[in-house]
Amino acid sequence: MRIRVQLMSIVRRLADEDFDEYARITLEAYPAMFTNVTEERQKGWKERMRNTQNEDGPISYHGCFRDDKLVGAMRHHDFKMTLYETQTFVGGVGNIGVDLLHKKEHVSKEIMEYFHSHYRDRGATMTTLYPFRPDFYVKMGYGYGQKMNKYRFRPVDLPRGSRENVSWMREDDLPEMLEFYNRLAHVTHGMIEKEKTHFERVMKRNKVILHREDGRITGFMAFGFKKLREDHFLLQDIEVNRLIYETGEALRGLFSFLQTQLDQVERIVLYSNDHDIQFMLLDPRNGEPHIFYTSQETNQQGVGIMYRVINKERLFKELHNHSFNGETLRVKLNIKDTFLPENHGSIIIHFVEGKPRIREEGYDVEASMDVAWFSSLIMGVVDFRKLHTYGLVEVSDAEYIDPLDRLFRVHTKPVTIEEF
Repeated sequence: MRIRVQLMSIVRRLADEDFDEYARITLEAYPAMFTNVTEERQKGWKERMRNTQNEDGPISYHGCFRDDKLVGAMRHHDFKMTLYETQTFVGGVGNIGVDLLHKKEHVSKEIMEYFHSHYRDRGATMTTLYPFRPDFYVKMGYGYGQKMNKYRFRPVDLPRGSRENVSWMREDDLPEMLEFYNRLAHVTHGMIEKEKTHFERVMKRNKVILHREDGRITGFMAFGFKKLREDHFLLQDIEVNRLIYETGEALRGLFSFLQTQLDQVERIVLYSNDHDIQFMLLDPRNGEPHIFYTSQETNQQGVGIMYRVINKERLFKELHNHSFNGETLRVKLNIKDTFLPENHGSIIIHFVEGKPRIREEGYDVEASMDVAWFSSLIMGVVDFRKLHTYGLVEVSDAEYIDPLDRLFRVHTKPVTIEEF
């Protein structure tokens, strides 16, 4: 007979003495990510983490302890994200790791429960993460965000244009760079505010160019060169890690810079949420001999950031000035949330000329869905009609599918350029 012993766990913020074990667990949890990490590098990494923890800033470290032993840990990020026109508090989680000896003991479940409660108690409306296993996080209530595209196009296929307003970024450009980015983030659905240290890291790891209009930064691009063959010193690609622009002129100017590199690189590798880059290219094919019926491969796609609503009532209160496309409709939303019971249940929203108000009674239609799909819907990643077609939403009256689809439809999908 097998006897199951219930282990008592404590999840808490890490103390200085916990970071040696935290580093060990992380290195073992992500062996392919952390290769050839010397003792000296580990020492510096642990010291930086301790300093970050003691600064009590937007990044903090937390772990799950059993019998005073650290068995799993994670890193928290306090984000200010633009949700349509509103800046909202969002919790991010990264670097989730479990001791190899404690896999399949629900450690991840416990630290994620702590993570959700921690941010809900602090007033966050949503949480977000990058999934190593999307199926694992869907079960925890996370809905899909925008897919990330990987394009590989030839420089010659970019349009020629002027590089007159393009220049290298210098260290004294950092304050202006930060102002530009956050100015754009505050008016772009899904974007997250940055701190100066982010751009210091970007400059340290990449080559960075800027685009200016009337003396003001309107775009920037961070990139590096990637060697294609060890035995050939002239074969290389440019990898674009960041491409942010405020105007079409800025995008065209930055692309003009890439176009002029045709004598030095084979292809431009661009990572982007933008699904329409092909319209900028003479030949959008990525060089892979893959043909789908009569279609040829232009890019690869991957599951990117995932979102989760952790407090639906607070969410609609924060969005009280947002217009859901001017629709007038009374909706009862039945949200299934088995992982965060406090967020489970029904809420009645009266949308009057698009503006949402929480009410106690009176509704025209009921819509029922899992919190994961509600999260994708409220972020504007997927349309209501598609969720209904896929069988992921139930409605009490099919006559209201069109009004519900118009209600939640967005013109601009979320843009999230974040690493955590």
